[in-house]
Amino acid sequence: MGLDMYLSARKHVNKIDWSKLDRSAELDYAAATYPQWNDVVEAAGMSHLVDKEDIYGVDISVNVAYWRKVNAVHKWFVDNVQDGEDNCQEYYVSHAQLKELLTTCRQALFKKDPSELPPSAGFFFGSYDIDEWYWNGIKSTIKQLKRLTEMPDFEQLSFYYQSSW
Repeated sequence: MGLDMYLSARKHVNKIDWSKLDRSAELDYAAATYPQWNDVVEAAGMSHLVDKEDIYGVDISVNVAYWRKVNAVHKWFVDNVQDGEDNCQEYYVSHAQLKELLTTCRQALFKKDPSELPPSAGFFFGSYDIDEWYWNGIKSTIKQLKRLTEMPDFEQLSFYYQSSW
């Protein structure tokens, strides 16, 4: 029991490689379908729910960052993404917000200034002390967000934050 925090990345994947369709000839969707398409639909357990011929895209969601009881970072998300609502719902996080959090974490670590990211009280949120655990949480956040923001397709992904406590 306690504060668990998740950041997921989503990407839309098309079924059809539209550049492979010859528009002057009869449309051959089978020839333009990505080779892994059926594998993705089957791996998701969706092949029996819908006619695969009617599906033209899927959204893939992957958990790309995880924190446990890093309440200062959670408070940042609540204040800057969730409009102050701490309700364990899923919230869209813009690319600019992720970069802002990364910058804030770097500044807090560089200055050794916890006022940049103050701890937050809550139901089993962990320690409120500015100690080794606090700074390790900030370092972990920097590492995770740096990896994400430096990905070549960062701008093509949509990000969502959700907590559980």
